[in-house]
Amino acid sequence: ANWGRILYMEGLEQKKEISASLERATEADIDALIEIEKSIGGVRTYSPMLEEEEWKQELQGNSVFLLKNGEDIVGSISYEEKSPNHLYISGIVVRPEFQGKGIAKAALQRVLDEHQDAKRIDLVTHPENPALQLYESLGFKVESRHENYWGEGEPRLVLVMER
Repeated sequence: ANWGRILYMEGLEQKKEISASLERATEADIDALIEIEKSIGGVRTYSPMLEEEEWKQELQGNSVFLLKNGEDIVGSISYEEKSPNHLYISGIVVRPEFQGKGIAKAALQRVLDEHQDAKRIDLVTHPENPALQLYESLGFKVESRHENYWGEGEPRLVLVMER
């Protein structure tokens, strides 16, 4: 489903426009999902999913969408409906060359808009993740901090939006 065009600033004066859309991912998209994850690899603020089996499980238990700019796959977003009142954002990734253009915000806002009945929306992120500002701008608040949350030696914050 297309959610329209996103305007963003490049430099001080030039506005660029991108057209972004969400497309439900399937097992046929696992290689593309792994490539997106690899594009972010090597940073300690993100734990990428690089195994086919991990993605099969993610696709079984969650709604996973490719983020596209035209035909180009630029990222992914996934979430789990834990109950009619509880939505867990299990992942959101945008390739580095497309970050800062409003794609993640538009995708996350779309998911939030489509789940108006959810009273609690939560996600887990690294305390140094630059996307923390994005989450806070949408109304997420830090609920707790956990050391070594995913077992890779890095802390994580649980962010919650309650409505």
